[in-house]
Amino acid sequence: MGKISLLILAGVVFLLFCSTTTYGKEDTKNRLQQDTTQQKRQIIAIKTDDIIQVDGLLNENAWKKVPAAEHFTTYSPSIGDTSKYTTEVKVVYDDNAIFFGAFLKDNPDSMLTALSKRDDEDVNADKFWITLNPYNDGKNIFKFAVTPTNVQSDIKMSPGKYDRSWDAVWQSEVGIIDSGWVVEMRIPYDAIRFPNGSKQNWSVNFWREVKRERAISSWNFVNRTKDNEGSQYGELINIRDIQSPFRLSLFPYVSGYLSPTSDGADYSYSAGMDLKYGINESFTLDMILIPDFGQKKSDNTVLNLSPFEVRYSEKRQFFTEGTELFNKAGLFYSRRVGGLPAGYGEVGKKLNEEEDIIENPDEANLINATKISGRNQNGLGLGFFNAETGKTYATVKDTINGQKRKILTEPFTNYNILVADKNIGQNSYINLINTNYFQPSTGKIENVTGTAYKISPPSNNYAIWGTGGNSIQQDSTSGNLITGQRLDTRMGKVSGNFTFNYRFRLLTDTYDQNALGYLRKNNELTNQINIRYRGYEPTGSLLNWNARLSLHQNLLYKPRHFSEFNIVASYHATFQNYVSGGLWSKYRPIKMYDYYEPRLEDRKFQRPEFFYINTWVSSDSRKPLAFDLKGGMRKGDGDGYFYSAGPRIRIGNKFNLRYNFEYDLDQNKKGYVTNYTEENVNIIFGRRDETTYTNNISGSFIFNNKSWINLNFRHYWSQVDYNKFYKLNQNGTLNENINYQENEDFNFNVFNIDLMYSWNFAPGSFLNVVWKNSLAESETIQGNEFYDFFENFNNTLTSNGIYNSFSIKISYYLDYKYLLKKAG
Repeated sequence: MGKISLLILAGVVFLLFCSTTTYGKEDTKNRLQQDTTQQKRQIIAIKTDDIIQVDGLLNENAWKKVPAAEHFTTYSPSIGDTSKYTTEVKVVYDDNAIFFGAFLKDNPDSMLTALSKRDDEDVNADKFWITLNPYNDGKNIFKFAVTPTNVQSDIKMSPGKYDRSWDAVWQSEVGIIDSGWVVEMRIPYDAIRFPNGSKQNWSVNFWREVKRERAISSWNFVNRTKDNEGSQYGELINIRDIQSPFRLSLFPYVSGYLSPTSDGADYSYSAGMDLKYGINESFTLDMILIPDFGQKKSDNTVLNLSPFEVRYSEKRQFFTEGTELFNKAGLFYSRRVGGLPAGYGEVGKKLNEEEDIIENPDEANLINATKISGRNQNGLGLGFFNAETGKTYATVKDTINGQKRKILTEPFTNYNILVADKNIGQNSYINLINTNYFQPSTGKIENVTGTAYKISPPSNNYAIWGTGGNSIQQDSTSGNLITGQRLDTRMGKVSGNFTFNYRFRLLTDTYDQNALGYLRKNNELTNQINIRYRGYEPTGSLLNWNARLSLHQNLLYKPRHFSEFNIVASYHATFQNYVSGGLWSKYRPIKMYDYYEPRLEDRKFQRPEFFYINTWVSSDSRKPLAFDLKGGMRKGDGDGYFYSAGPRIRIGNKFNLRYNFEYDLDQNKKGYVTNYTEENVNIIFGRRDETTYTNNISGSFIFNNKSWINLNFRHYWSQVDYNKFYKLNQNGTLNENINYQENEDFNFNVFNIDLMYSWNFAPGSFLNVVWKNSLAESETIQGNEFYDFFENFNNTLTSNGIYNSFSIKISYYLDYKYLLKKAG
């Protein structure tokens, strides 16, 4: 353990040295900034009866009568200095909407004005945005942004969550003038939520980014060394006599799909509707009737040889938009709803001798989904979620007599979530949630009750935060109820240059949330110390930098056995020329006991000491040609290395392309293969070499701020070669097994092309045309006939398993108030 102590001491000394060399200067400035945050600036909103034309001109009389918010201060790269760019923002409102007008002084010839698709936060263009917090709670924030080419983006923000899939219907126009650019925005009241009251004060801030200098400034000073930026906004005062409107929006759609087959082509059509209804000023009902997610982006599927399930991101907008209340406690993994049927992989085992699989859906039949969510004027958030999936069948066909039959892969299932979330001041909250999964035909049930919490004083320098849960399931054999518990809590310093926390995580051996949530493994007890130092402001050749050190100790909860100890260190920096780089390393100085790799209770696998390091560098993304480079190596628990490289190309303001190639070689890695029973259970491990190639191409051509083409191409190939087999001993060591002669070598290929044309032809309305090309297959390698890259790629392109589909979908936004006006 001497090496461990020296490493810990070296890491702590390094971080303390960093803090003492720069902390004196920054500490003085930060104290001044903390005083500044207590003096929230105010801007008066003036009500107008004038008709405001959103045209980017600001020539109505109403704009001439109101005061301006000005004198912005820097947010990044420096903190708290006076911005050298003049920005003025005015606010007016009427009975239906609130309007923002901004003048941003600049040289039009110097401004960056690249086009992008809607909601692209990484656009190479200047930007202006507002952040609104009508409940003034510092946590639940609406963001509306525009670029000089009037590309819109909007985000709902809450602690630790950024809902970029949220799309409000609002108006904006931009004008480029000799002295800069002008923004005019209209945010209708039905796009946001606010409490009832004859007089209201909202939390607000105005922001500007000058992209060529990556300089961000704000109207009300925001100290980004503080943990909760939302509590540092200014105030929009004097909003009087406005009412939350009746909110009913319909999004009907029609779609059609064409899939070429060897026998001709398959056609399908669908129609349905999404509905949003404002129950009152605070709560909204979202409902999807006859769901259609056929145009969602393909997953980045990978080969998984581990005992744990791979978690893939959600790409269906209904399940990403407005779900922040349901996600706080980490109990909701929306991919469970309408996801892979439980019996999908069992269909092949149920075939008769002469049968083939004709159709085996990889998504359960989602009937409908509903969610109700919102927050009242007392800061209490409430949410309800329900979804139902109908019976899902695979279809098989007898190759001799042509008869078809269906095999049930997923029975009818009901999903429910109830959640309550209470704000406590501007920095603290407590969340209570219950998730319920029920299959009536099988009697399978899972009920999980959990919490998420954060407790922090007004200064927000220190905090205690975390999650907890209790699961209840019915044993499928005995019918008895099985309960389990989870606790994950942290405490420490959360603001300033130097931060730290201690984490305690406990999962009992019977805790399970995977029917509706996601959990890699249970039966674990973790102690963790995290130390971090961040240099926020430019110093020398650096714009900013941060260093981290983490110490992890993992134990088995039951029985209480040692599992592993790890030291993780990382460093990241951005230089004055906007080249960024960093490194990440993990060191396991003593042997690890892996209780999960054997896939059997009461068994373990002894892994040796291990070291891993990777480093990366990215050049300035503002330039027409930029590069990303990454590489690393591992030693101990298998030896190997990897590297990735690729350019980012931008031609003019409309076209961008990104290519990335990655190569990963993992040699002599030992892992689970299978188990079989003779007199005793025998677990077979293998020593393998795994070689993986990944090619990614993504790009877009932007016609204008309403229309674009987007491409995503990915080919992932992994080749696995076993060269020795072992029997796992009771003590976790391995003995060579020369009797195991099965061929376990295989190729795994994933090939995806997603090409989409999208046209935002009316507010909230889209026409999408999509071509999808996909393949995922694994094949056994016979003998030593391993493919080279080009041979494998050719085999992939000519495979009969490639699936093609063409689809078109039109979704139209209908506002009840507009329809009522037309009818009248």
